[in-house]
Amino acid sequence: MTLLQDLIAEQTALVPVVDRVAPDALGYGTDLSCVLDVTPDLDTVDPMSTVAIGEAIVRRFITPRGGVVDDQSYGLDLRGHCNRGVTNEALTRLQSQCRVEALKDDRISDAEVLIRWVAVARQLSVRINATAVDSAEEFRLTFFVTADGLLLQESIGAHG
Repeated sequence: MTLLQDLIAEQTALVPVVDRVAPDALGYGTDLSCVLDVTPDLDTVDPMSTVAIGEAIVRRFITPRGGVVDDQSYGLDLRGHCNRGVTNEALTRLQSQCRVEALKDDRISDAEVLIRWVAVARQLSVRINATAVDSAEEFRLTFFVTADGLLLQESIGAHG
C-alpha cells in the first residue's frame, strides 16, 4: 500500500460502523410549523411528528417542480391542475404522482392518496393516509387545493 492508502485505512478504522442511523441524526432539527407561511408566533414542531410530516407533504404538493433551487425533482404543484379539465384518467395519474412525491420524504414508509375533482368549486379534494417510518403511526390529512390557495379540512394527526 501507498502512504496515502495507509493513512486513509488508519483514519477510517477510527470511524464506528452503525447498522442504522438514529432519527435525530438525519438532519431534522427543530422545524417551524408551516404550510403556506410560518405562524405569527413562529411555532415549532418536532420534525418527526405527524404534524411536521403532514405539513411537509402539503408543501410538496403545492410547490411547482423545479421551484426549489437545490432539489429540481421536489414538488408537484396541484394548484396548477385546478385550471385544467380533469379526466378520471388524469386523476388516477395524479394520485400515483402524489404518492411517489410523498414517499420521497424519508420519514414516510407508506402513503395512499385519493384525489377527487370538485367541478363546481374548481378544486381538488386530496386525502392522504400515510405511515410514519419510526413510529409506524398512521395519520390522515385532508385538504382542498384551488388555483388560489389551500384549505386544510382535517387536522393532521393519528387516526384509528
